[in-house]
Amino acid sequence: MTERPSLEWVRDFLCPAGMAKVLIIGLAIRLAVAPWTSYPYDVYPFYSASVDMLAGLGMYGHATFSYPPGFGLILYPFMLLLSLFVDPSMFGSFQPEILEMGAVSDLVSPFITAPAFNLAFKLPMIIGDVLAASMLFLMVREWKGEGAARSAYALLFLNPLVIWIGSVMGQFDILAALCTLVAVHLFIHQRYALAGLALGAGALIKIYPAYLAVFFLAYILLAAGTALKDRVSSAARLVAGTLAAAIPAVPLLLATPEMIDFVFRRASNDAFGGINPWFLVPLIGNFTSSSGTSTGAENFFQTPMFLMLVGLVLAVIASVVMARSDRLPREGIVAGSLLVLMIALMFRSITNPQHLLWVLPFMLLFSFSDKRMRVPAFMLTASGLLFFLALRTYAVFLYPLAVYTPLVSVGQLNSIVFAYFSGGNLVPTLLLALSSIMGVVAVAQAVITITGLPSGWFRKWLWGAGE
Repeated sequence: MTERPSLEWVRDFLCPAGMAKVLIIGLAIRLAVAPWTSYPYDVYPFYSASVDMLAGLGMYGHATFSYPPGFGLILYPFMLLLSLFVDPSMFGSFQPEILEMGAVSDLVSPFITAPAFNLAFKLPMIIGDVLAASMLFLMVREWKGEGAARSAYALLFLNPLVIWIGSVMGQFDILAALCTLVAVHLFIHQRYALAGLALGAGALIKIYPAYLAVFFLAYILLAAGTALKDRVSSAARLVAGTLAAAIPAVPLLLATPEMIDFVFRRASNDAFGGINPWFLVPLIGNFTSSSGTSTGAENFFQTPMFLMLVGLVLAVIASVVMARSDRLPREGIVAGSLLVLMIALMFRSITNPQHLLWVLPFMLLFSFSDKRMRVPAFMLTASGLLFFLALRTYAVFLYPLAVYTPLVSVGQLNSIVFAYFSGGNLVPTLLLALSSIMGVVAVAQAVITITGLPSGWFRKWLWGAGE
């Protein structure tokens, strides 16, 4: 008799009341595009990690997979199941015709993964989309009611950027975003050990959820009206839960000690760009490269590592300020989480469109408290889509369709990309700059919406001036 309510809860969570049509439409779109699209340059490391795991070499076997092990652990069962029906040697094929694309871009790989691989590879992201939308529905329903929850579900699950990132690009940021949503939900309900466990699980997928731990600890330790002993106990439970989530990584670390180097290799380069305030660095380089001007990192203060440290300091400051705010607890936790995640997003050397999923669900969540947040959320969606399409045109995402069906040829797609770059880098550069400006403005507007910058927030928190 106890199973029926549990099963009903699972059913209601996966398909909330009144959302069946939205769920079916969203799944139909994802399943239709997933097999026939990919971004060959980005998908190859995941293909390599998949065949390495199936061959017993581990996900870091050929050092092409440079992420924490969480996604590899999630991906492995899907690849193992696929290997029962498709030989791993058929997971993809080399296409010599695409080699000529090297004349205009170094971000196009001639190795094109097969439709079966693409679908199996993207299924975790599709499942993640469903779970994230359901989690958002649950959080908004508790806060603002059933009607608002339905709107939130549709806004996330049918969001074109969310669909594109998971089902076209094959990027798994939605899984980390899901963990942060779960963590915030549990934190609101004072389930600190489980909140820490969710944060730790997210950090095993992408590092950035660790920023939320800073805010959570500040919120607990600075809580007014709570005994010090209780605050320390709550913080200890949060930390214990976070550390417990790292247990699956211990065997990998012992077997592959170089894993840490693989994971943090991105922090050691001197590249800047994407949808953040530093997008001008590579643009200036494009226009000054002929004169010999260099924009590379010349000292530590110009490196991505320094930028990340600045972001971490700002995250600590923002965490303390938001933890001491006089907002209602639920609104304060959501607002503080969003602010810290936006700092993590902007204070990194390269912010790719898939990283926008770090904050987009929380923007939609907060928009049901303050409708002004809806505009930045829509702007961020447009920014990410424009960046994807402006980088190498839509044609590069259709190579699986060209290789494995007669509907379009590789040569036709090559021609589209060549035509796009026929006038040089000016048009692509301007479109990418427009995308970056839209994204930065959206985040700035979101920060103003949360904090009340510049007047009220500065007076209250920096100078302590009374109204």
